[in-house]
Amino acid sequence: MSSYEVMNALFIRPRRFGKTLNLNMIKSFCELNYQNPGDKSYQQKLFIDNGRNLAVAGEDYKDLREKVMGEYPVISISFRGVEGNTFQSAVSGLLGIIAELYERFLFLRESVKQSEERIKQFNVIYSFCTTKYKKLSDPDNLNEAIVICCSFLATLAEMLYREYGRKILVIIDEYDVPLQKAVIAEEPYYNKMLEIIRKISVTTFKQNPDPWLYKGIVSGCLRIAHQSVFTDANNFTTFGMNDEPYTGFFGFTRDETHKLLADSGLSEKENEVKEWYDGYRFGNKHIYCPWSLISYCYAATQKDIYTPQPFWVNTSGNDLIALFAKNSIDAHDSGNIERLQQFSDRNIIEITLKEFSTYPDINNNMDFDIFMTLMLHTGYATYVEETESSDKVKIRIPNNEVALCFKSKFESFYTKNNHHWFNQTLSLVDLLMENKTDDAQALISSMLKQYLSIRNTGDELYYHGFMTGILGIAATTKGLEYHEEIETGSGFSDIILDNFDSESACILELKKAESLDVCYLAAQDATKQIIKKDYASKFISKKYKKIYGIGVGFAKKSCRIVSLGNLAEDSANQ
Repeated sequence: MSSYEVMNALFIRPRRFGKTLNLNMIKSFCELNYQNPGDKSYQQKLFIDNGRNLAVAGEDYKDLREKVMGEYPVISISFRGVEGNTFQSAVSGLLGIIAELYERFLFLRESVKQSEERIKQFNVIYSFCTTKYKKLSDPDNLNEAIVICCSFLATLAEMLYREYGRKILVIIDEYDVPLQKAVIAEEPYYNKMLEIIRKISVTTFKQNPDPWLYKGIVSGCLRIAHQSVFTDANNFTTFGMNDEPYTGFFGFTRDETHKLLADSGLSEKENEVKEWYDGYRFGNKHIYCPWSLISYCYAATQKDIYTPQPFWVNTSGNDLIALFAKNSIDAHDSGNIERLQQFSDRNIIEITLKEFSTYPDINNNMDFDIFMTLMLHTGYATYVEETESSDKVKIRIPNNEVALCFKSKFESFYTKNNHHWFNQTLSLVDLLMENKTDDAQALISSMLKQYLSIRNTGDELYYHGFMTGILGIAATTKGLEYHEEIETGSGFSDIILDNFDSESACILELKKAESLDVCYLAAQDATKQIIKKDYASKFISKKYKKIYGIGVGFAKKSCRIVSLGNLAEDSANQ
């Protein structure tokens, strides 16, 4: 624990980076023994007499232990599971959390220190949460549920303060999860949920706090606190990823990772683990994703699985990536697509940090800088070494695990499930098989501007992957045989579309140009290779009636096409 004190603190970190663990630790350290307030044996055993020589057990922290350890009633809740496709289902989830919290303090109902009115209020809240949480389709029940959600914390805090005469430590974990879920729900309900979270804040951390509040500690992954949720909060300090003095308190530092791997007998895997789970920069510290690191050590030591796996990304809300990319593609926003491509290619990009007063509406065409600010908060991007904390920052993908996540999300766009994209690929197959090169050129260039690849655009494999992706499934759907890099003539052609029934084929050779100015020349070079390598010979020998040789030159997100015409006719005329 640090000597730096604030009244109320908001900690911003990505999901699964140790926020809950740290808050639970604080709860365990501070919480009063409700049955025997003078007993601190639990904390003594957990933090002091455990043989681990924790810093807090040292002489330097004696005053802190005497002042804080086992001294305060603690109200601790987590909003992690508050979600649902409707507002009613989300409120039902909140009622479940309140019921569990109140169940811990049922003994307050038997206290002679509590007024009858307070006990009655406690019973009303507890009874409603346990009996009517599934009956919120009734408008009256829903309205009462909202009132309870907004008042439950203050009610319980006042009773605890009266019972023990000590101020209350309030801990709220994952405060923003209900807001995120409200945005991406089938029936979005962001404003309704925001109002509930805001009222919880007002009744707990308001400008003129009740005498029962000791401190508030809140965690989340988005910095939207002061503008909307905690507008009326008193003395709230936000600690983001770059804000000292807590940059090393969430996640594992390099030294901690080194020790963990050594203790697990996995020191020889340190470089591989670094590539997969390191890469985060919090202040001037390199941080490893703790969830992934612990999961990897468990898999290696307990299951003999030593190959790194994507652990963290499978637990987080990476639907945000898919939604943003899909909306950018659907809107034909080539600027967003190009910058997202650069980022996914693991290039360093510069953005302007744009904090938000409400949760970003990813269902609309979101500004790229807002999206990337969101990616920073949620752990899909990180600051590069030389970046200082300012409005303009340089960011990158942190590690292999996150890069793999982007790859899998992009691959999912270019399938039959994306009907708009798939219809374009069907049209392109028809245009190529009919040698309509002008229309095919325009369509390919248009699709390139909508395309997000898993390969770097500076590599010829990018374009090969693009053409494979758009022609493979479509050709098969139309009953054509699709081949890539098969041996024909004296070499290997890039792509062949073969319609045996109509005795027609299209031979495609792809070339990457160094610039747009020489894109046409690259296409011409591709056609020369078709002739030089005699790629058409296989189909000429089969007496095909139409054999189109087509060269495609690519540069950036554009192309040029040159056709040799019908090579079957040329052969017949020789």
